[in-house]
Amino acid sequence: MKGFVILILLVHHSLGDSNPFTADQDNASKDNWISRLYKDKLKGYNKGSRPVHNHDHNTTVYLALSLNHIDVDDLHQELSVNAWSIMTWVDEYLKWEPKNYMNIDSLHFDDDDIWMPDITLYNSAQGSDVQPFGHVPVLANSVGQTYWFPPTHFVVKCDLDLRKWPSDQHDCLVMVNNYEENKQWTLVKVSATRSLINIEGHDSYVEIDYTFTVKRHAKAHATYITQTTLVIILVVLVSYFLPLDCFFSRMLLHLFAMGVLISCYFTLFNYLPDNGGPVPLVVRYYSGTLILTTISLLSTIFLTSQGNCCSSTTSVNFSRKLIGAISSAPVLRNSMPQQPYNHLEAEMVEEGEATQTESSTYNEDPGISSLHIKRVVNFLLLVLFTVAYLVDYVVLRSVTI
Repeated sequence: MKGFVILILLVHHSLGDSNPFTADQDNASKDNWISRLYKDKLKGYNKGSRPVHNHDHNTTVYLALSLNHIDVDDLHQELSVNAWSIMTWVDEYLKWEPKNYMNIDSLHFDDDDIWMPDITLYNSAQGSDVQPFGHVPVLANSVGQTYWFPPTHFVVKCDLDLRKWPSDQHDCLVMVNNYEENKQWTLVKVSATRSLINIEGHDSYVEIDYTFTVKRHAKAHATYITQTTLVIILVVLVSYFLPLDCFFSRMLLHLFAMGVLISCYFTLFNYLPDNGGPVPLVVRYYSGTLILTTISLLSTIFLTSQGNCCSSTTSVNFSRKLIGAISSAPVLRNSMPQQPYNHLEAEMVEEGEATQTESSTYNEDPGISSLHIKRVVNFLLLVLFTVAYLVDYVVLRSVTI
């Protein structure tokens, strides 16, 4: 037994003009003729066999889709399609002479009573037992041309590559007329291929593969990501315009930027589906920006704290205060001789005076001072991080928009 042939085609077929019943015909009589025609056509009808008199002939089925709605489930990686299927074929057992049945030239048959195309969605995400087509009557005319327009619901697996999220585009394997566009996804294109599958020892069958190319609407996501990143860049770069002695102000600006970055990072982590695929580029960008901000923070700490917390003058003053406190303790003075303390105090005084002399000599030196060096390093860091942040920002915009 040969299988039936499925062709992809949008069907535009107009039924033959039927002669209307005259106004004086009784509705009950019409119903009787419809019931008689229905019974006559199904008498001895075998719905398990293709509707041809010669089984060496193929049954050609024309198939098209009128798309209504699409949706993509990120978490489960599934494409959902709602559409109207358009199918037509010739049923040689459903032919009749209209003049024998009160000029009735078309009739609806229940889809459970006649032969139906055995079309199955092979890569269904809902299992092979789920029928994608709804149950609606089949319209047949007197020449055996049969039309079926069932509501159709496809759910198929779709491997999502989120590396370019939120500007990602996917090809999901499952003829579009018109459809209701999803607010989050745009249908870029639809293609269909027909192939004849031959299995040794079995009848050949026809397989149709639909490929839906969908793209995510990225405007809202891109605005959230790019504007947040721009604020972080400005906050970090502004810190380099502060005076070098504003150690805590620079620290607070860097810590604020890092806090915002970490919050955005975890927000993306909770929002993006964990599908085991490639890491989205936007996540890598946030990781790189976080590393840059951390390096900038460490550079600021090194630049602004050096010479302020570990200078020799500060150490000498602290040591003198400590020894003075020890010397003034009455218990220690009565229990230990005075000479070591007096000798140590004298050495500390001499060291302090030598340090002050070196500092005054250094300050009087017209050459390059440490403050000038720090300013040059600060400017170089500003230029370096400005270039690095701008490169990251340009890359981010190219990914998200």
